[in-house]
Amino acid sequence: MAENAEWENAIEYTKFLKGARENTEIMKAWYNDLQITEQDLENLRSLQNELRILVIGNDRCSDTAGNLPIIAKMADISSKLQLRILDSDAHARYHQQFKVNGKRKTPVVLFLSPEGEELCRWVERPNAAYKVINEATNPSVESRNKELKKLYSDTEIQRQSVNEFMSLILRADFILGRS
Repeated sequence: MAENAEWENAIEYTKFLKGARENTEIMKAWYNDLQITEQDLENLRSLQNELRILVIGNDRCSDTAGNLPIIAKMADISSKLQLRILDSDAHARYHQQFKVNGKRKTPVVLFLSPEGEELCRWVERPNAAYKVINEATNPSVESRNKELKKLYSDTEIQRQSVNEFMSLILRADFILGRS
């Protein structure tokens, strides 16, 4: 499967952070500050199947920087989750197949079986962040990135991302079969 080849080319989170040139400190801070609830811990401990999470993104992307630490923390908590990151620029040809409305979006988060089959997918940002960004009056890239960094510092937005990722992790676990 194509996902297996891409999985082999992807890197682990710590290696991604070491090679990152942008947003490194903010990703470390968001990872350390993330609030994980008892329910989150219970859900992560309840996983019965191994899952791979492949994130297609890059360190320049504010959405990747805002969400990757959340996924990394979840993967660090659960031994059932393996996380790898694939650079969206270096692997643009592969990334092309995940366009939304004709545009490449980052990050693309693929929830995969151990064999590399796609079970679920999440793209770009949590629903609450879309609402804020879509209502912004200044559409410049710099202004949008500044707004996104502010958003991803908000515990409500972080909580929405956690909930969306948890829902997909649990769905993937159920797809693979729970006993």
